[in-house]
Amino acid sequence: MTSAARHVLVTGASGYIGGAVAHALLAAGHRVTGLVRDPSRAAALAAAGADLRTGDMLRPQTYVPLVQDADAVVHAAQLRFTGRLTKARIRRIRQADAVMAGALADACRTHGRRLLYASGAWVYGDHGERWIDESLPHRPAPLGVWHAAATARLRAMAADGLDSVVLHAGFVYGPGGNFRAAFADQASRSGRIRHPGDGSNHWSCVHLDDLAAAYVAALERAPAGAEYNIADDEPLPLAQFAREAARALGADLAAPVPRAVAALALGRPVTTSLTTSYRLSNALARDELGWRPAYPTVADGLPSAVAALRGTPTPTPTSTPS
Repeated sequence: MTSAARHVLVTGASGYIGGAVAHALLAAGHRVTGLVRDPSRAAALAAAGADLRTGDMLRPQTYVPLVQDADAVVHAAQLRFTGRLTKARIRRIRQADAVMAGALADACRTHGRRLLYASGAWVYGDHGERWIDESLPHRPAPLGVWHAAATARLRAMAADGLDSVVLHAGFVYGPGGNFRAAFADQASRSGRIRHPGDGSNHWSCVHLDDLAAAYVAALERAPAGAEYNIADDEPLPLAQFAREAARALGADLAAPVPRAVAALALGRPVTTSLTTSYRLSNALARDELGWRPAYPTVADGLPSAVAALRGTPTPTPTSTPS
């Protein structure tokens, strides 16, 4: 797929990742149709030039007809819940993603369209100090089971003609999403940040803007069937991430929360996933896509993320993505 302007259907376009990707595509000169549940939540995207359509993950008839009119599809929608994420809720998330990813994949293969699928690092599970590249088998943590299932299906369909690209993102920090829920909101409520477990497990992170830039690069330059780890250059222990976040948010770092206690509050699947250790190699994305993180470390990116949360001017990154 060349770098010429494309018409891209983005699912979950009012969400954290889908919205950022849609804005990045528009900024790169592409045309965007954004699939949303509630258009009022995507007013800024409409103002930026996107065409909004409403749809439901469990009703393929609300979005499959849109595939034929697009050149590519970014699937970033995900079923969301408030409160504890139980095994039953994870099953519902997996079911919704299976329905939508499967319907979009079938339509993309039928019409010869590219499908970019939003996955995450939890597909790999816990690997301690080991560096993870895209060749490592998927043994997912609980919050990676639906992404691992969809990736396996897309791999099989790619062998049968589907033009698919999968992006496995590290922990995404920016003005929303899990960064807001797990860190910024906690700091706002209590003036302190706590993390589950002893914090020795490694996280690979990526700034939201860098992740969005990776989708633009993958749309324009990835070969069919490719998969990429999208993360910054320096994984760090969860405890260090919490310290960096506390400093950026002006909060205190409190004592860690024992895993058993965290499981009562968050649910065991969430606690198990948050305490897995993953160090993603971004070498393939650098080599094949020419992608470079504008924020190569968490310390570089957190000021921008916090400024965006607070609606203040965003600090300029020290480098720019290709």
